[in-house]
Amino acid sequence: MGHVEPITITSLALGGLGAIVGGLVEGNSDRIVCRIFGGVRDRVAGLRGLPENHDVARAVRTAQIQALDRLIGDFRDLCTPAQQRQADTFFQQSLGFCRRAIMRCSNPKVNFNIDVTELLGAAVDGILASPAHDGPADRRAAAISAFAEDAVLAELHTELNGVVLPDGFESHFRAGQAACARFMDLFGFFVAEQLKNNDRFRDIWTSGRLAQIEGATFDIAETLALLETRFGGALTRIEDRTRKIDATQDAHGAKLDEILSRLSHEKGVPIPPLRAILEKLGEAHVADDQLVARLEAKADEFIALREQWLKLTNAHPDVAAVRKKALARLDEGDLDGARDLLATARAHIRELRQERAVEEATLLADEAAIDRLQLDYRAAAEKFGEAANLVGFDPELSATYLNEQADALYLRGSEFGDNDALASCITLRRRALEQVHRETNPLDWATTQNNLGAALQALGARESGTARLAEAVAAYRAALEEWTRDRVPLAWAMTHNNLGAALQTLGGRENGTARLEEAVAAYRAALEERTRDRVPLDWAMTQNNLGIALSILGGRESGTARLAEAVAAYRAALEEYTRERVPLAWATTQNNLGIALWTLGGRESGSARLEEAIAACRAALEERTRERAPLDWATTQNNLGAALQTLGERESDTARLEEAVAAYRAALEELTAETHHAGFQESQAGLEKALALIAERSA
Repeated sequence: MGHVEPITITSLALGGLGAIVGGLVEGNSDRIVCRIFGGVRDRVAGLRGLPENHDVARAVRTAQIQALDRLIGDFRDLCTPAQQRQADTFFQQSLGFCRRAIMRCSNPKVNFNIDVTELLGAAVDGILASPAHDGPADRRAAAISAFAEDAVLAELHTELNGVVLPDGFESHFRAGQAACARFMDLFGFFVAEQLKNNDRFRDIWTSGRLAQIEGATFDIAETLALLETRFGGALTRIEDRTRKIDATQDAHGAKLDEILSRLSHEKGVPIPPLRAILEKLGEAHVADDQLVARLEAKADEFIALREQWLKLTNAHPDVAAVRKKALARLDEGDLDGARDLLATARAHIRELRQERAVEEATLLADEAAIDRLQLDYRAAAEKFGEAANLVGFDPELSATYLNEQADALYLRGSEFGDNDALASCITLRRRALEQVHRETNPLDWATTQNNLGAALQALGARESGTARLAEAVAAYRAALEEWTRDRVPLAWAMTHNNLGAALQTLGGRENGTARLEEAVAAYRAALEERTRDRVPLDWAMTQNNLGIALSILGGRESGTARLAEAVAAYRAALEEYTRERVPLAWATTQNNLGIALWTLGGRESGSARLEEAIAACRAALEERTRERAPLDWATTQNNLGAALQTLGERESDTARLEEAVAAYRAALEELTAETHHAGFQESQAGLEKALALIAERSA
């Protein structure tokens, strides 16, 4: 036992009451020493189970987590592939928790609760002792097992953050199934492993067990005598000093009562709250010469508080009722109780406020959905953002609204050519990525990576550089690390489609064909899961995208094979992308078909392909209106101008060239140098060439 310094008792001048009233806080350590000594004697006498020790707590915790990890793995192995996919989030989160907990167990810097309770000691005793036979010990062991099972399941529920346990898991946990053991059997096995492999746990366990065995290798009475000889004198001195402290407190109790009575009479404050305040001043080690003055000041503060509460008449009835109860507690000297009442009421009001905030956020989101329906994406984004701020106390719900806000900004940027909206969308996606942890929510993390890639790709497609597009490719490839084909086949296919689009745009700005070949490969991979029978519209989308990549490749080759493949892919897409079903997608594919036909027609001597190209572009403009999609409308006008110009170059008059000029000029109404540099340059160059040809033929 360590050396205990004596407690100095000052002469009982007025200020000496500070040490007395403080309950001689340090003096309590003497009583604690007495209890510790008694506990040592009791433990050696065999009245308790395992000694309190970090090594015991660490060993038992390790056994528990190892058992839980094995049980979850066994359960997963028993599930069918479909059941495993359905419970994938559960398996990821629960096994992740086990891995982290085992790492903490192996970290010597992590402290554990050293108070190994009698119940936990009994649980380990029951596991390692011989089984009882339908008697009180057997029933007690069953109760201990049930308690341990409930505790482990409760902790698992907390760690899962709302993820529901799969069907059959709890029964497997409690009873096991097939050749797989239940949790308590696994726990017993791993406790035994700890005894084999953990020397410190085995030594502590052995000493604890020996202390409980009558007739052990040492004599209990002799051991107690040795303890008394070694520590008994110190214990006697401590007990004597404690008695002196108690006597000193009794001798000065009258003086303390006199001070409290005087202040109570002078200030009109009940004695109980004064006594409670005085105890706090003592615990705070207020100097002796300041004690009474501080007590008087606190008495005045108490009076002011009381008067303030009594004067308040405009408070809500519920608040007034709580204050009335708290005031009664103050008068009784129960300052902590009064504060707890107010804190509980405040927490209730906060809950009500949060409930109202959730309701308001729901209505805001409903309004935003209507704005989005009416293509007012800016207004929708603002309302989703306001909803996210309202529910900031709920990170998951707030993140949901932030994602909705980002979606609205993405639609604004992609459909209306608003680059600022896309930049804001990217910022929100990056913020979301910081809040979603791959280790605990890998699928959500992959979703956010995919969405970030989409925004980067949309903005990168409008810039002259390739940095945004390269970031988009990286984001899609990151998403595919978690969105695997086996785990989420359709999401895997969707991301391959998106990756192909980014690679295709990037490849369009490079001289070689490597990126374009990668894009074609990505689209073909997507079509392995995006079949026409399974997801017809997604199949059509990827066919359209494949056509674009093939068309660009064909444009860089001297032959026409790639271009012919592109035309075939577009026409396949149009079998599902009908005007009645998806008018804008139909128009987009018509536009793309027009580009491929124009390129193919440029390599042929006849005009049939060029006529088809012009017809496809004009068809696209029936749905790609300036009001609905101004940027897409301008792009198709530019493509129409190119097809008309090529055909006009082969004719003797200027009619086709004049139509091309009109188309280019229409495109330049939306494709400005400031917002869409690449498109502006292309249309401007086409316009200048068409005008030059007209001037040449008119001369």
